[in-house]
Amino acid sequence: MASSPSPSPSRSQRPQHLRSPSPRIAARGLLAAAERDLQQIILDIHDGPVQDIFGALSQIQVLRHRPELRHGETAEVLARVEASLERALGEIRSFIGAFRPPEFERRPLGAILEGLVVQHEALTGAKVKFTLETELPPVPLHVKISLYRILQEALANATRHAGVLRHEVRAWAEDGEIVVEVRDHGHGFDVAKVLRSESDVGVAGGHFGLRGMRDRVEIMNGTLAITSGKRGTRVTIRIPVA
Repeated sequence: MASSPSPSPSRSQRPQHLRSPSPRIAARGLLAAAERDLQQIILDIHDGPVQDIFGALSQIQVLRHRPELRHGETAEVLARVEASLERALGEIRSFIGAFRPPEFERRPLGAILEGLVVQHEALTGAKVKFTLETELPPVPLHVKISLYRILQEALANATRHAGVLRHEVRAWAEDGEIVVEVRDHGHGFDVAKVLRSESDVGVAGGHFGLRGMRDRVEIMNGTLAITSGKRGTRVTIRIPVA
């Protein structure tokens, strides 16, 4: 007797073919994952070494107030140790402040950029004129983080490499794009030379951050324009949001 045909597998039994994400979407996912890892490292530093240093500093300060330790060689050693711990704590806190973006999920992009400007002023002593020319549309978390990092690097580059202590930052929305412009009046640099090859970036040119800025913009399908000369440097970032 002929055997009956086997029943067709149900939909749940059939092999599921998952479409691989596009390289650009995959890169965004990697950026988000890297950012989460960075924030975990920062949290671990804050909850670990920072607390240990603070505890050691507190004990040193207690010792320095003992009458028998206020003078002499021991007092001098304790003063040097206290100063070293205070410097270390200050540097770590500055690092945490620069690399721990606060409450990105719920804060609008304009407030995030303005907060970064205030932070840059506090850390460097620079003056930054920030202008939000139009309301910025809501954007995904990865766009907020990327624009934050790009602006952070643009301001840091100008301060580190050109000694710029005055910047102008403008942000607006137009034609389905978010535009962020950073200007300074430093001595400028040779953009073509810096961007000519990967080996120039961060070595001969001294602008390692430009590569990261460019890569982040490209992942978001945006454009990065840099003009620089004797009258200063202008960095313009355009990111589509439509």
